[in-house]
Amino acid sequence: MSTLFHTMPEGGQAAESAGELAERIAALRAEPSEANARELAVLTERLRRLVPPANTPLSPLLAAARLAIPFDFSVPPSHRASGGQWVTAAKRAFVMGLRPLHVELLKPQAAFNQRVLRVLERLEARRDQGTREDLTDWVRGQLDAQGGGHAAPVGAARGFVGGSSVGVAQTREGAQGFGGTASSGVAQTRDGVRSVSEGSSEGVAQTRGDAQGFGGGSSAPASRAPHGTLDFVEVGAAGGPREQRKTRGFAPVELAWKLAWRAWRRAMRPVLEPLLERQAEWNARMRETLLSVAATPGSGTPDPLDATHRVARLVALASPLAQPGLPRGVRASAPLWSEVLRRQSRFNGEAVVALAAILGVRTPPPPVPALEDFHHWCTLRESGAIHAAREAVARLPRRPRLSLLVATAGACPAHLRECLASVEAQVYPEWELVLVGPEDGPALPEPWASSRRQPRIRRVTLSGPTDFARALRVGLQAASGDFVGVLGAEDSLAPHALAEVALALGANPGLDVVYGDEDRLDTRGRRTAPFFKPDWSPDLLRSVDYLGRGVMARRSLVESVGGFREGFPGAEEYDLFLRLSEATERIGHVPHLLYHRRLGTVGQVSQEGRRALSEHLARRGEDAEVTVPGPGRYRVRYAVRGTPKVSIIVPFKDRPDLLKTLTDTLLERTTYPHFELVLVSNNSVRPETFALLDTLNDPRVVKRTWDFPFNYPAINNWAAGQATGELLLFLNNDMEVVDPGWLTELVSQAQRPEVGAVGAKLLFPEGTVQHAGIVVGMTGMAGHPFWRLPDGPIVTPFGHTEWVRNWLSVTSACVMIRRPLFDALGGFDERFLLCGSDVDLGLRLHARGLRVVCTPFARVVHHESASRRTDAIPEPDYWRSFTSYRPWLLKGDPYYNPNLTLLSGDCDLRRHPEDGEALAVRTLAHEVPSARRPPT
Repeated sequence: MSTLFHTMPEGGQAAESAGELAERIAALRAEPSEANARELAVLTERLRRLVPPANTPLSPLLAAARLAIPFDFSVPPSHRASGGQWVTAAKRAFVMGLRPLHVELLKPQAAFNQRVLRVLERLEARRDQGTREDLTDWVRGQLDAQGGGHAAPVGAARGFVGGSSVGVAQTREGAQGFGGTASSGVAQTRDGVRSVSEGSSEGVAQTRGDAQGFGGGSSAPASRAPHGTLDFVEVGAAGGPREQRKTRGFAPVELAWKLAWRAWRRAMRPVLEPLLERQAEWNARMRETLLSVAATPGSGTPDPLDATHRVARLVALASPLAQPGLPRGVRASAPLWSEVLRRQSRFNGEAVVALAAILGVRTPPPPVPALEDFHHWCTLRESGAIHAAREAVARLPRRPRLSLLVATAGACPAHLRECLASVEAQVYPEWELVLVGPEDGPALPEPWASSRRQPRIRRVTLSGPTDFARALRVGLQAASGDFVGVLGAEDSLAPHALAEVALALGANPGLDVVYGDEDRLDTRGRRTAPFFKPDWSPDLLRSVDYLGRGVMARRSLVESVGGFREGFPGAEEYDLFLRLSEATERIGHVPHLLYHRRLGTVGQVSQEGRRALSEHLARRGEDAEVTVPGPGRYRVRYAVRGTPKVSIIVPFKDRPDLLKTLTDTLLERTTYPHFELVLVSNNSVRPETFALLDTLNDPRVVKRTWDFPFNYPAINNWAAGQATGELLLFLNNDMEVVDPGWLTELVSQAQRPEVGAVGAKLLFPEGTVQHAGIVVGMTGMAGHPFWRLPDGPIVTPFGHTEWVRNWLSVTSACVMIRRPLFDALGGFDERFLLCGSDVDLGLRLHARGLRVVCTPFARVVHHESASRRTDAIPEPDYWRSFTSYRPWLLKGDPYYNPNLTLLSGDCDLRRHPEDGEALAVRTLAHEVPSARRPPT
């Protein structure tokens, strides 16, 4: 899917897309001059107006700001396959039917949210400016605004807290309400309808009656207007109160509202007390943490361990309903209240992420995608895809015949019936089904046993052994199609499966192999566990049979490589795929869920598969050993030819603590014998740094100085010229070596002539993934898949990080490349300053037909952000990156999958319409520093 923005330039010329406009701006910025300054300003402003801001901002603080009003209710459709519409209707009736009461309940929390935002913005600005100002009094004044008293809890029901160190303001009825004062930019009318002003932080006017019961961090009640009147604030579009007036109301209406509010609050007290207690604790802990952070940096502020614990506790409290031990009655109504508190929960999470960034620590790792709405996700997409495939097939000038081989021995009759029905339901008509079974096997289930089904269904019987390989060989001999594939007797096809294959062949007639994505059928026939595959990835195939099922291959090519061989039980298809990969690289991928597997999973390994892979390497003349290091993966150990010298280039500026960790672990733990460690100081000034360098007397250590303005590509290019190794390894200074064989693994991969660069798996200190490859188009420009997910063979829709994979690029925090190749490329592009030159290098290697590999068998701990903040990216790098990446932003990263999200690195399902270019342009229009200035 793609989201495009277009503008009509003056003079009625052809429409210009936002990407084209951004390209023009990037070209002007690359050659700045007074002559083009005016044009640059005009085009930049046009881009800002053309591209709308993101609904999901990339900045946690911006995301929190857009969620600060918790009663902007929206109930999404239920993902349940059965009865989902009724569940959605019930939730919407509860949320919207009682909207005025929910708004009144949440209004003071909205005020507290706004005050938290103001504090976070100020603390972030202090961090960015590098000042040491003590903000304690200012923060306390903000959080405790309009009330310095701290009411102790008296009544039975506890609520949200705000502005009170104890946390609960006492209402007249004895039910403590949501602490916080009216400063949220929300105007409350008599019927509970509010007007929101973006950017406003004042002006919540309460309804008459007993609304002041949800007090503002003080035990004093809110002021009351004369009986029979209603105060409200009308908020202008630019923020702030536009007009404040008193409107004469009717005493009966006012009284009715007052009585309804009191009755509802009293009735709901047993539910609200346990339900909202967790939010009350979150508010109190957030206030306490913000006050501690406000102190002078380094004097009373939390140390990293304390800060990490504080952040972890806030994350644990972020969902008000995630509280153990809730009463049974409360648990029963929790799904309804979760919709009321949905935005508040999301605000809590984003605010904590923003706080963690200010503290320089990380939040606890995110959960692996749960895929609870997978059925709903499929429903939204597949009907349209099937309809589009049917129409496109009708326009095909040529329709190749597609043969499916099915070995029926031992198949469950009911599942076989479903399998056959899925083939007959294909929207593509030119198919052939070859059923191979034992001579004395059961008859086909009705109605397929009748003769009228025979024109496209062929039955072949076997006498003697009926093993899978023999059945497939016999079926291949009987097949007459142009392409042939294997269909499990208990599996099924999507209705448009064969149509998508035919369309791919129509678009690229030279393809020899076509494969699609797949999922699983559970014991009840429900679709689960999708596996979205990358485009053709030869190194991934050597780690796991990722092609799996849903593969169609040119029949003549299958026959020429020997067809299905005996002697590889359970790995017959894997053995065939490896032999096909030796004969062709014209292998296409259809990114749709075309195959529904009932038995087995992608990632099964066996000794037969290991032997097939060993024979494949031997036929290719590659000296390598194949092992099975764990479930679901093979490992190919390529032999190192000789002992080539490796130059490990490490730029640094001070931070002797990091440098010591790196040098100690690298020199002590690395088993590869032949390397030099080139340490390049860039404007270091601390005496401790030079003292450490004086202690490094190991003959493998080479010390160099490059005291020019920081430019990461330039430092590395210069250092590469000083190095003497045959292989160059560019390494950050904030690394810690943990695997003794890490360098040997990198060398063995980098020596392969088809490989241009190789990267390592980088882990955060807590053991989560920092880098396992780079996806162009992710999170605005380029991002890291699997980011912060647990290390190991986890289950995501994209697999895991234990497989060797191909990528467009890997990070220069740890990348190895052959020196002659690096020189031929001209090194890193020095037009970049900090970020982007590594991705650009990978794209240039890919353009030369070379592979970029990331191996999980070289692991290094990365103390990322310890040396230079990752949020301090120079703006020119954004624009240069856009120009370099744009071809792949437009068509998508081939080593990712378009069904997966680009908004984060967790490899979850994609639920957004924007493609990589749309996200990148949005970043340029609204996220870069110059875009944050008010428009002219």
